[in-house]
Amino acid sequence: MDLHYLRIFYEVAKERSFTKAANKLYINQSAVSIQVKKFEELLNTKLFDRSSKKIKLTYSGEVLYKMAEEIFQKVKRAEKEMTRIIELDKAKISIGSTSTVGEPLIPKLMKAFSKVHSEIEYDIIFSDKQRLLKSLKEGELDVIIIDEEHITDSNLEVIEVDKFPYVLVSKEDYRDIEDVIDTPLISRKTIPNNNEAIAALENKYKISFDNQISVMGSLETIKGMVREGVGNVILPYYSVYKEVEAGEFKIIEKIEEVEDAYQIVITKDKRTLLEIIKFINFTQNFKII
Repeated sequence: MDLHYLRIFYEVAKERSFTKAANKLYINQSAVSIQVKKFEELLNTKLFDRSSKKIKLTYSGEVLYKMAEEIFQKVKRAEKEMTRIIELDKAKISIGSTSTVGEPLIPKLMKAFSKVHSEIEYDIIFSDKQRLLKSLKEGELDVIIIDEEHITDSNLEVIEVDKFPYVLVSKEDYRDIEDVIDTPLISRKTIPNNNEAIAALENKYKISFDNQISVMGSLETIKGMVREGVGNVILPYYSVYKEVEAGEFKIIEKIEEVEDAYQIVITKDKRTLLEIIKFINFTQNFKII
């Protein structure tokens, strides 16, 4: 169905006049009549009853008019929305994040970001690093926020945001650091920095965390296990600072030798997009602690 014909038919049906429709469309009346007739031939049905002096729609014409009205109302709304987007510089970004970084960072970050940039809407997806990187490369995500990762892909740009030390935290206080080996250590063996932090602590105090519980997945699950006294855990400070400040967790040891940064990663072709520039600049200056 040709939308040009549909528009002419719609205006005639709406105005109930070929003359008024012609004036509205800035074409002559004979052209309107010819176009409507061609449209009827194309559809193989009569749209107007020409047996009376007044413009009257046939049954087919009434059905088509109602559908055309819905179509052009949607077109009008789309035009208004596009105008609003242009005038307000409105945009939308898709953000991906790992749970380790995202769970402590995203709620606070996006609340502050929205206050400053209310014109930018956003979607958020939590997943593991490899899936996030794949989605970023395929264009499903505009930007991802992940814990430190060595990335060599020439099509990606990595922007380091902030660094924090690892900390050993527990629900309980310990008089002696050596006593911690009697409690299971919740470990994330797939995270290189986590393994380095464990090794650094073992080397410093000549102890060995033989009793380890490996957990993969949600940061909240890990912290929940600490709250229940299942074990202690070594995490980047930014991911547990709220619990520490609230007195839920105690810092048993700060591991200065190993730091964890969180990074913004984007594809280089999106570096010049205004909404991406705004998000990067804001996040770089945002302090989670």
